[in-house]
Amino acid sequence: MEHKRETYSFSLGPGSECPSGTFVLDVSTGRCDWTDGLYAIHGYTRGEIVPTVELALAHTHAEDREPVRRLISDISSYGGQGATFHRILDSTGNEHRVLTVAQAYEGREPITPIHGVTIDLTRSVDAEAGRAASAAVAGAYASRAVIEQAKGIIMGLLDVQSDKAFSILATRSQHTNTKLAAVASELTQAAGHGALLRTLRRWGIPS
Repeated sequence: MEHKRETYSFSLGPGSECPSGTFVLDVSTGRCDWTDGLYAIHGYTRGEIVPTVELALAHTHAEDREPVRRLISDISSYGGQGATFHRILDSTGNEHRVLTVAQAYEGREPITPIHGVTIDLTRSVDAEAGRAASAAVAGAYASRAVIEQAKGIIMGLLDVQSDKAFSILATRSQHTNTKLAAVASELTQAAGHGALLRTLRRWGIPS
């Protein structure tokens, strides 16, 4: 693991990457050597504070401290590599969701230096959540639109009110254990292919 490398390839899009920083922890003293990126993730600039394990744990979300402590303890005892996804609260109170990967050379006793990298995935996680939310909203609107279209077809063809048209769709949905939007889509597609009356008769609806 390259200690001085500041940015790792976790792309957020063209020309943008997740903030990251590397560190070296001296297990015997608890002192850390951070790159500028890790200071920035914690809300500091170089020279403002002295990085230590205790400082890093103080900035770790209370619910995530034990996994971080366990990671340090395991690597300090046995060497090897480990990783944890946890939250950091920076000096202004903002929460960062980060991935920390750390390693120490096995077979070197006592294990003194632990090398690692911390990658701030907050913007990446937020962007993914935003895309998922947008897709869910779009799906909801699409479902509503096709249901309204199917209701309109039934209302016009059978000369019934909106609630009756909806009841026909809902009954078909229940009898076939099919989502309402899928039933509505079947009807609108049938209408587009000239098979509307045949489809309604198959549903048991006289037309």
